[in-house]
Amino acid sequence: MQPKLTPTTNDKFAGVGGTISYVGDFNVVPALDVKPIIQAEPQPLKIAIIGTAPSSRNLAPFNDPTWKIWACSAGNMNAIPRVDAWFEIHSNLLWPEHEHFGKPYIEWLNKQTFPVFMQDSSLVPRATPLPKSDLVAEFGPYFFTSSFAWMMAYAIKCGAQEIGLWGVDMASKDEYILQRSGGHYFLQEAKRRGIKVTLPPESDLLQPPALYGFDDSTRFLRKVMVRKKELTDRLSGMTNQRDQLNSSIVYLQGALEDIDYIASIWGGAQTHTGE
Repeated sequence: MQPKLTPTTNDKFAGVGGTISYVGDFNVVPALDVKPIIQAEPQPLKIAIIGTAPSSRNLAPFNDPTWKIWACSAGNMNAIPRVDAWFEIHSNLLWPEHEHFGKPYIEWLNKQTFPVFMQDSSLVPRATPLPKSDLVAEFGPYFFTSSFAWMMAYAIKCGAQEIGLWGVDMASKDEYILQRSGGHYFLQEAKRRGIKVTLPPESDLLQPPALYGFDDSTRFLRKVMVRKKELTDRLSGMTNQRDQLNSSIVYLQGALEDIDYIASIWGGAQTHTGE
């Protein structure tokens, strides 16, 4: 078909929506170069959870605005450059045995402007209650062993596509060793749901526990256990020697006390005999 010398309006808009129907002023002609509005894709939610372990805390992406910074613990008070949300799960901060650090910590939290998540609003009136029941209902009650466990569970619940942990080692043999399984559980749960998990190589949390019944038979762990027995035996021998020396030391200290008594009280006994 030959193009028309004078195309009509419908001819101009053919292929970009078909025939145009006008309502109102027929002199208003839509511009041909109007481009569709493109909606910007929302950035994936990336949450950095910050602990207090010096091995990696300062390596967190504080200067990267694509990360949301979630912090916890009085040990992070005034210690990190940026905070998007704070989590304080404990409700016993004002108990007499904790008041020496809990009171200034609560006063500090009440002066901040970032969101604070707590059990309730009794200590910080503007605090948002953490949805404990919802989290336990979804993940079960067995692995909420630390503040980090609650934070990871909530990050998963919020739809995070990447979760990172900095300043989180859980390496001590007393408190944190009991919390470690919960940390591992939620790391695994995040990965199972397709969430990217980021931890710095400095974090001890990357290391899974030994496989019971299997890893204790490896050459490495066998060497470790033999070395442990060697050191234990040496320490035991030295401890026995120390205890024997302590016994001798106590005996000699008592003997010296007797000599001091005799010298100070009975030193003139021969000179003043019979008087």
